[in-house]
Amino acid sequence: MSILVVLRGNSGSGKSTVARAVQRRFDRSAVAVVPQDVVRRQILREEDKPDGLNVDLIEHIAGFGLERGLIVIVEGILRASHYSKMLQRLSAAADRSHFYAFDLSFEETTRRHATRPQATEFGITEMRSWYHGWDPLDFVPEVRLDASWTTAQAIDRVYSDIVG
Repeated sequence: MSILVVLRGNSGSGKSTVARAVQRRFDRSAVAVVPQDVVRRQILREEDKPDGLNVDLIEHIAGFGLERGLIVIVEGILRASHYSKMLQRLSAAADRSHFYAFDLSFEETTRRHATRPQATEFGITEMRSWYHGWDPLDFVPEVRLDASWTTAQAIDRVYSDIVG
């Protein structure tokens, strides 16, 4: 059974941390994590734009996993205006889908960012240019993870939704 999990939110919100922690709760090769930043910034070295190559590449990588019955976690900022259609197609291709969106203030994302290994790679100026506030998808309800959710609670919720 293929399962799609989408973790969206602003930079520094905790998406990658949750994705990796959920992946570690399963056997090896059961969960594929598809990080938008790795595809866009490292593989393609591309700016974030609506018609970017990364949109198609994320879809192909995630689709590959779904076709093989994996749990696929797509995580990233994944702005609705750029990624909604692709995420909708992936959701239709999966047997089950779960969508989560981090809804944090800019101040909270910068506080969380300061605790990350990437804190020295980019700063508040870059984060401000990427910050878009609440950015809901229009085709699916998302579990809204606000600042009251701890990382552990978010991990537990995603995991329990997958296995439940």
